[in-house]
Amino acid sequence: MLRRISTIIAAAAMVILSALPVSAATISSSTHAAVKSSTTHKISFPGLHGVSAWGTYTRSGSKVRLSVCAEDTVRGEFAAGAVTVAFNGNDSKSSKFGAVDIGYHQTACVTENLRYTTHLRVYTFVGGSNGKIAAQSKTKGIY
Repeated sequence: MLRRISTIIAAAAMVILSALPVSAATISSSTHAAVKSSTTHKISFPGLHGVSAWGTYTRSGSKVRLSVCAEDTVRGEFAAGAVTVAFNGNDSKSSKFGAVDIGYHQTACVTENLRYTTHLRVYTFVGGSNGKIAAQSKTKGIY
C-alpha cells in the first residue's frame, strides 16, 4: 500500500512539473556555443536549499541525451526535483523532463533523449505535500 501511495505521489509531482509553463521561468541571457559534439558534459544545476542535483548531457546530431539526478537533502520537505528544458533555435518549441525525488536522502535519476538542441536550460525545485511547488530556483542556461 505504501509503495502504491508513493507511486501516485511521484506521478502527481511529474504532472505538476510538466504543467509548469516554460515562459514562467526566468531565462538567463547566456550565449550558446554552436559546438556539435558527442562529448559528455556535466550539468551544473542552480542551488536551492534542500535540493542536490547533478547530471550530464551529450549532444549528437539532432538530439541531446540527458541524465539527471535529484536528491532531497532536508528533512521535512516532501519532494525535490531537477528539470531540464531543451529549446529550438527561436525558443518557440521545447521539450522538458526532470527527476523528482520523494523522501529524505532518497535519489531519483532519469535519462532521456530530447529533440531540440539549440538551447538547454535547467532549474531545481522543492515540492510541498499539497502537490504544489514550494520553492523554485532561477533558471540557468547551460548552452
